[in-house]
Amino acid sequence: MPKEAQSLLPSDVPDRVIILERLNRVLDPELDEPVLQLGFIESLHVQEGHATVAIHMPTSWCAANFAYMMAEDIRRELLAVKSIHAVTIRLGDHFAAPEIETGVNAGIPFAEAFAAEGGGNLATLRATFLQKGFLSRQERLLRGLKDAGLTAADICALRIGDLSFVGDACLARCAGRKPVGVGSADMARRYLQRRVELGLDDSPTGPLITDLQDQPLTVERLEEHFKIARTVRLSLEANGAFCRAVLVARQTNSHEMAFLGQTKSFQR
Repeated sequence: MPKEAQSLLPSDVPDRVIILERLNRVLDPELDEPVLQLGFIESLHVQEGHATVAIHMPTSWCAANFAYMMAEDIRRELLAVKSIHAVTIRLGDHFAAPEIETGVNAGIPFAEAFAAEGGGNLATLRATFLQKGFLSRQERLLRGLKDAGLTAADICALRIGDLSFVGDACLARCAGRKPVGVGSADMARRYLQRRVELGLDDSPTGPLITDLQDQPLTVERLEEHFKIARTVRLSLEANGAFCRAVLVARQTNSHEMAFLGQTKSFQR
């Protein structure tokens, strides 16, 4: 976990480690990355079981449904911590901050909070980005398998149980051969975790590489599938890089404005 995330809470806060672990599960749905690592959580205060979280989105016009999902997920994860009984979300400078804060803090679904604007159910949107994240994570694993020298036939024959973990490394074992390194353990575990979240086969005998319908890929389909997954991964990474850059610029401008305000007050 990044040092910035560790510094969000004082060391004497009850369940500090659990709180940060819970927050690390909250992903930006579009980028498939933890909001903690993206820097979207500006501050976090816990006092007498009441957590107050300030979220700082990259721009004030970030989509309301995305912001709602993240705020909703943050609240849900924190309320699962035994020592926390209440959560207040603050969204700050965002065009829909009042509606999102009111709805999320009251536990109201997005469709109800934005009924006047025709806000729909977030379930379909969540499913779409879970699937995109699946393809992005799978592409990383496929690249590792290909870089390790595995052929298309080797990859299509792999089962989930053929993966093993040694320290921070993930190994894949093809029939009759020694295991080879195929990337980081975290990368492979994230892929397997997403299979579980999508209800795909996660048993040791299940095919390692499948499509979204849990159908094993044939040698003929593998390369085309890989190209599609790579396009999805590159798109998510580009969006992530843009969001980080915009957020850094926004935070820098905020700090500069605050500094100028202090300077002017000293000059009066």
